[in-house]
Amino acid sequence: MRHVAPLDIKAADLPDWMDRHHVEVIRTQATNLDGVVLGKHLKREKFLNSLPEGHTVADVALALDLEGVPYTTLWHPYRHSVMGDVLLRPDLGTLLTDGRDPDLGHVICNFTSITGKPIELCPRTLLATQVDALARAGLEARVALELEFFLFEEDHARARTLGYQGLTPVTSRPQHSVYQTRAALAAKPFMDALTKRLNWRDIQWEAWNAEAAPGQIELNLAPADPVAAADALIRARQLLYETALELGCSVTCMPCPIAHESSGLHIHHSLQRGGDPAFEIDANGLNNTLQAWLGGLLKTLPSAVSILCPTINAYRRFEPFSAVPVTPTWGVENKSAAIRVVVSHPRQTRVEHRVASAEANPYLAIAAILAGGLAGLDHSLEAPPECTSLAWGLPPDAERLPSSLSEAFRQTLASDLLRAGLGDGFINYWCGTREHEWLRYHQASDAPENGPSAWELERYFALF
Repeated sequence: MRHVAPLDIKAADLPDWMDRHHVEVIRTQATNLDGVVLGKHLKREKFLNSLPEGHTVADVALALDLEGVPYTTLWHPYRHSVMGDVLLRPDLGTLLTDGRDPDLGHVICNFTSITGKPIELCPRTLLATQVDALARAGLEARVALELEFFLFEEDHARARTLGYQGLTPVTSRPQHSVYQTRAALAAKPFMDALTKRLNWRDIQWEAWNAEAAPGQIELNLAPADPVAAADALIRARQLLYETALELGCSVTCMPCPIAHESSGLHIHHSLQRGGDPAFEIDANGLNNTLQAWLGGLLKTLPSAVSILCPTINAYRRFEPFSAVPVTPTWGVENKSAAIRVVVSHPRQTRVEHRVASAEANPYLAIAAILAGGLAGLDHSLEAPPECTSLAWGLPPDAERLPSSLSEAFRQTLASDLLRAGLGDGFINYWCGTREHEWLRYHQASDAPENGPSAWELERYFALF
C-alpha cells in the first residue's frame, strides 16, 4: 500500500519516501512490560540523524509501574548504576503514515542498550527470540488475535469524573446477547471510523461483532507471523483510544470494568514445516507435533497465567460458566477448555489459546505460548486426556488455573520450563513486577469482594 513503507526499506531511501508522503514528524513507539505504548515525536531531521541506532529514552522507561512508580526493589543488568539511557531502535519495515495527521508517520521500535545490545526485558525482542527458536526447529508460526473490549457513550474525561462507574454501554438493549445485529448497529459509527483507520495503517482485520455483554465488541485480526500479529494488536488498541477521543466516547480493554463482565484476548496459532501444516488430527488422533505441542502448552499453562493475565483485575474474569476457562484443559472444538483445537480440515488444524485477558501484552503472551509449545517439542511431552465435557463442570478436585495474581506469579517463578524458554532474567524481573502490582493493590483501602475496585478502575480503564 502506498502509505506503508516497503518491508525492506533502507535508511538511505527514507528521505525520498518521507518527501513523497509529506512526513515531517515521526512518532516512535515501543511497549513496556505492561504493554503500554511509550515513545517520542521526533522531527524528521532528528529521526533520520538517529539511524540506525535510534534515539534515547531514560532507562527507567522499563522500570516503572502503571502509575509511573519506579520498581525500587528490582534490578536488572540493563540498568545503569545511576539513571542512564537506553535506545529505541526503529524497525523501518513498520514505518507508515498516520492517515489523518498529514505530517505524521509512525514506526515501531525495540529497546536496546546504549551500545545497541538487545535487552531481554524488551517484549518485542523476547517474542523474536521465540520465533528464532521455532525457526531452529524448522518451524514457522502464524498467529491470529481476537480482541474484546467495551464501548461507552461518555467520553474519557466524563468517564473519569464518574470514577469509571455507572457508564452507559453503547448498545441497543441492556440485556445480554451475542452476535445481535441491532446491538452491532449501535456500535457501527465507532467501528466504521475504527476500521477506516485500521485499513489505512494496513492492519488486516477479518470481522467484528457485538459480544455477550452490553457495549462489548470483538475485533478479529487476520493471521500473520507472531511479531507482526503483536504489532498489529498494539496498533489496533492505540487506534481504539484515538477513535474514541475523536468521537467523544470511551473505550477500554480493561479485563473487567463491570462486575461479572469481562474481555479476553483469544490467541489462535498454527505451525508450518517447510510450508506444510505441522498440526494434524485424524481418525488416529493427534500427530506427534500437535501431541507434544499441546503437552507443552498444558504443562506450562498454570505458570504462564501471570503473563497471560498480568493485572489484578484480570482475575475477576475467572468465574465458572462465564465463557472464561478456569481449568488447564484442552478439547477439540471445546470452548469451555483453556486450549481449543480447531479442525476445519485434517490438514488445517489450529490451536486457540483462550486464557489471556484483553489487556495482556501480546508480545509476552505469544512468547509464553510459543515457549510452552517448544518445551513440549523439546521434551516430547504428551498431552493429557482430552476434555470431552463442559470444563466448567469438572469435579472440585480437578486442577484449576491460578485465581489471583499472587498465586499466578508464584507458579511462574517455580517453572523450570518457562525459565528455560524465556530466561531467568526475564522471569525473575517479571515476577517482581507482578508482586509489586499485588502489593500496590493491597495498600489500597477499597478492595470489594464483588466487582472492580475504584483503585482498579483508576489504574487500568484509560491505559488499556
